[in-house]
Amino acid sequence: MSWYYQDGSQEFGPISKTELQELLKAKRINGRTLVRNITMDEWRPLVEMVHGTPPVDPQRRPVRPSSASSATAESVHSTDITVCSQCGRSFPHDQVISFNNQVICAACKPMYVQRLKEGAALPGVMNWAGFWIRLGAKIIDGLILGVLQYAVIIPMGIMAFSSMSDLSGDLSSSRPFMFVALSQLIAILIPLLYNTFFVGRFAATPGKMACRLRVIAPDGGRISYMRALGRNCAELISGLILLIGYLMAAFDTEKRTLHDRICSTRVVHKQS
Repeated sequence: MSWYYQDGSQEFGPISKTELQELLKAKRINGRTLVRNITMDEWRPLVEMVHGTPPVDPQRRPVRPSSASSATAESVHSTDITVCSQCGRSFPHDQVISFNNQVICAACKPMYVQRLKEGAALPGVMNWAGFWIRLGAKIIDGLILGVLQYAVIIPMGIMAFSSMSDLSGDLSSSRPFMFVALSQLIAILIPLLYNTFFVGRFAATPGKMACRLRVIAPDGGRISYMRALGRNCAELISGLILLIGYLMAAFDTEKRTLHDRICSTRVVHKQS
């Protein structure tokens, strides 16, 4: 069945019931929003549609409600109706709880609590990681990567130097240059694989784990390996433009860097 709703003086629709529920979840409408479907001649508050409305005949003439129905309607109007922030359904105020400025119904409470225990960021309660804590995590990762890179580059450099000595001044050989090129390639691949694996597998690099940070999607879930790889490649852009891409985190309302914006990711504090 198609539905229509009003926002101010404007009318929107037709939309499906599922789309109507999505608008509730996004808080673009609430229990007092006026709605109607194709069988109705007049607009009614959405809360009346949730809790039941008087029947309508096929010619779209509303049937006069009985005294019992009128009493029920008055009871609904007198009840403080609240919309659950998770499922988008409307409930009387005494059937919901409030936590971290979020209204949660009884059915959604177990899932909500479980997600908090798992450290997932929830709508409206995301604790964004600021510039300085992220800088600290980056320094820790830099130290780890430095050890890994030099553990490979130094032996490769020794091999390149040895090959040059063995050639006894023969500059036509390309073996020393191959060692140098290979060492540079490895130096690039190590941080690429490091960030992609840890962010895709654990939602955080070791540095971020130490600072209790997580890289998440806008809905609070983990990002895929491909998205982690894309984020790492986009991070190169943040560094190439005089580190301005990193500094953006200090001024953005959600503490996003340039590579966070490009890949639609967020960095948040892990819930205890």
